[in-house]
Amino acid sequence: MPLMKRSSTTVVEPPKQDTPTPAQEAQVAAAKKSVAKAASETMSKAEWASKDVRISRQGLFQACLQSVGLLQLNTGNTLEDYLKLVEQAAERGLQFVNKQ
Repeated sequence: MPLMKRSSTTVVEPPKQDTPTPAQEAQVAAAKKSVAKAASETMSKAEWASKDVRISRQGLFQACLQSVGLLQLNTGNTLEDYLKLVEQAAERGLQFVNKQ
């Protein structure tokens, strides 16, 4: 059966947009107000530096915790010994990363 073009053109109308309810408008206004408040309360340089250090420490600790090499060094020891080893490696890594 041969394919044939249709001669009629179908016009697609855009979807109708509902008007927001007063409750929805109030919710949007409250969200905008809280975003504006959060944007106006900026962090100081000391707070940013503290946050950067915490993020670095967390990342290094996680990397050391997942390190197969450190796990092999801990063979035959307790979990407490392993966590001390991970903490030492993370602290040493943090010193290396922050070295000028």
